[in-house]
Amino acid sequence: MPARRPVLLYFYPGLSSFVVKDLQIMEKAYEVRHIGFLPAKKWQTPLVWLKQLFFLLWHIWTAEKLVCMFAGYHSWFPAIFGKIAQKPVLIVAGGTDCVSFPSIGYGCFAKPLLGKFTRWSFQLASHIAPVHEKLVWQDYTYQPNDFPHQGFRFHCPNLSTPHTVVYNGYDASFWTPDSAVTRQPNSFLTVCAGLHMRFTQRLKGVDLLLEAAHQMPEATFTIVGAPAGFTFQDQPNNVKLLPKMPLADLRQVYSAHAFYIQLSMSEGFPNALSESMLCGCVPVVSNVSSMPEIVGDSGFVLEKRDSGLLVKMLQKAVDSDTSILGEMARQKIAIQYPEVRREQEMLHLLQKL
Repeated sequence: MPARRPVLLYFYPGLSSFVVKDLQIMEKAYEVRHIGFLPAKKWQTPLVWLKQLFFLLWHIWTAEKLVCMFAGYHSWFPAIFGKIAQKPVLIVAGGTDCVSFPSIGYGCFAKPLLGKFTRWSFQLASHIAPVHEKLVWQDYTYQPNDFPHQGFRFHCPNLSTPHTVVYNGYDASFWTPDSAVTRQPNSFLTVCAGLHMRFTQRLKGVDLLLEAAHQMPEATFTIVGAPAGFTFQDQPNNVKLLPKMPLADLRQVYSAHAFYIQLSMSEGFPNALSESMLCGCVPVVSNVSSMPEIVGDSGFVLEKRDSGLLVKMLQKAVDSDTSILGEMARQKIAIQYPEVRREQEMLHLLQKL
């Protein structure tokens, strides 16, 4: 009879694709018991906390380790219980828990109460595993309206909790160019959830994309993630909106476009960017967080949040050799950020705790 695997408690604020992937990794070595922190309304937060409290009281004494995806309200009780029960607590820092952008109200540290719970969670944790070095500390120059630095060590200046960077990882055998699909020239693609909200449009740089589309009628711009019936006011004719779609369909859409464009004001380690690069898209990104390093020499980086600079850069991009750059982009992700690397490094880190 095989030995029983150690128990790991896993906490997350939403069941996103990267949460599912990390669950699959941890289930290879642990018996994972997980619970989401998903209040439908703000007033339900105490009720969700109460549910989490009972979960911890029931499972903490049989658990060997605790893992939280992101820091925030949902990580506070696990961090406290881990400290009391002397069980190691790992927080995977993913992006929003490392930044503050008061100009748009984005980031855990932009909200006083949430910032306190985020800070307390980092302080109580045994270890932090950011998905990129830029979430620890970064100089920020993309736009001038917020802090000149970002990262959890900037916003928690006296933090003593150690950290180890564990990059996201991607399956190059799944995310591969679809040979049955013809890649359209001068075609730009982005994926954006919450597209109907002006806040999201600014955060993700969709407003810049629309300005560029007005000035580049010879190019096409596709945005995946639009709610049913949604259109932009004064939407250019060369902008196409598609709904949220399954991964297999997304692979075909990536393969049909020459460029993937990500102009966010803040990012962690964006999945759609990396997936699209594996599918042969040439990346066009803002000078934010991990993205310039992910892209390297395979694409184009917008240094400042300026629509005029963006149009000039996109015109340069359409004149480039996209077949060569697309292959460089694929190799960049396949070699530097394979899925197996995250699996090995994450399980090794957990074993050491």
